[in-house]
Amino acid sequence: MKRRVVLSASCAVVLGCAASSGFSQTVRRTGPIKVGQSAPLSGSMAGVGAAVRDSAAAVFADFNAAGGLRGRQLELVSLDDEDRSERTAVNVKLLTAQHDVTALFGFVGAGSHRAGARGAADEKLAYVAPVSGSHELRAATARGVHNMRASHLDEITYIVRHTHQIGIRRLSLVTEYNPQGWELRDGLIDALQTHGQKVASLGSVDSEANPLAIAEMVTALLAPAPDAILLGANHVASAGVVAAARKAGFNGLFYTLSTVGGSALIQRLGPLAAGLSVTQVVPFPWVGATAVSRDFQAFCGRHKLSLSFLGMEAYLSANLLVDAIRGTRDGTPEQLAQALDSAAMRDFGGFVGAFYAHMRRAPAQIDLTVYSASGRFVR
Repeated sequence: MKRRVVLSASCAVVLGCAASSGFSQTVRRTGPIKVGQSAPLSGSMAGVGAAVRDSAAAVFADFNAAGGLRGRQLELVSLDDEDRSERTAVNVKLLTAQHDVTALFGFVGAGSHRAGARGAADEKLAYVAPVSGSHELRAATARGVHNMRASHLDEITYIVRHTHQIGIRRLSLVTEYNPQGWELRDGLIDALQTHGQKVASLGSVDSEANPLAIAEMVTALLAPAPDAILLGANHVASAGVVAAARKAGFNGLFYTLSTVGGSALIQRLGPLAAGLSVTQVVPFPWVGATAVSRDFQAFCGRHKLSLSFLGMEAYLSANLLVDAIRGTRDGTPEQLAQALDSAAMRDFGGFVGAFYAHMRRAPAQIDLTVYSASGRFVR
């Protein structure tokens, strides 16, 4: 109990503008409706967690300003998990027992794939819009999961189609040695087979990203002279691979998935990030070519938020969650779960958003961006 009190006091970031009430023996129908989030809010991934938290909280603030759910305010409770899955599991317990949340939303980082979803299932809470493309969250065995973003397999398929079109025939892959990495490996093998190709080479690293182990792995990875390397490990390991490969004389292309190629990887790479190709699963936020981009720019201006892909993702998914909450009478976990199951798709004007469990309801919307030498993403 002492550990729980310490964690609650040091990690809880309660933003007085968020969503839904909790699952407990006595259902509360008065007071704020709380939604819980576990994300890295300290360490090298802090910017990633904060981008999702701040954008979602601002969406909820707009909802509150319009009257909330028949006068009841939405409250986002965000706990820091330091990008550690074991901490995520503890945070789920805290969010349920101490904060009485009605749903879990926007989990980011190492705990978003498995720890968060399993904790939500144990607590009988909806697990909404995790920032993860894991197949495990889209499997028939997953309970109460409501995804919005495209899957890792969708992103891999897009990259393979792109590389095939521009003449790349030798594509290598680096992953972590864990179920997530095996999923990416199998997905790449299958995607390449549809074009009559094979993986040029495979490399795996541990989560600690030992420099000596990475250097040895990169030597083997480069032996068949790949044209391009797909980065599927965490940002620390992926940055180590890029540095080691460049040092070894590799002049080919690097591709990475949206969950890997974010601000944490870019910052860690520094100048080596130039030329990195990154898949994105939401519209490009810096150009107002679509209604959703213009709306998001105006939203960020009102709330003094920086434009980012993660911020855009949280903006879209939080709006979908608010739509579902509007469809409930009291915002209870049971009512929200039913509303999420039956929620309609929403056309944001350039992006069709919808929650899904196993079968996608809206087409996967993926784009490819390149990080330029000037320090910006370009299309």
